[in-house]
Amino acid sequence: MWVKVLESVPKEGTMVEVNTQDKDLFVTLVDGKLYCAENRCPHEDIKLTLGCLKGNRVKCSLHGYSFDLSTGDSSEQDVDNMRTYPVKKENNEIYIEI
Repeated sequence: MWVKVLESVPKEGTMVEVNTQDKDLFVTLVDGKLYCAENRCPHEDIKLTLGCLKGNRVKCSLHGYSFDLSTGDSSEQDVDNMRTYPVKKENNEIYIEI
């Protein structure tokens, strides 16, 4: 099911927090590509939007672990991957698939 989460595309290199369907997520635009992921570090329950973007990865502010925005893959083998969601733009509005 596709759900509208934003009225417009986020600014390049920013993370926008969204809450829908009881999920705390973020949407970002990196190099012209949209990404959506769960807004919590799988290692510790801290918002990833407190961290920063480094290329196509989001870096957690607590321990510095990073996660691939496309796949959710963790930089550390013993840390769970981040959950990602399909995202699309229609008429400049942003939708994610839950």
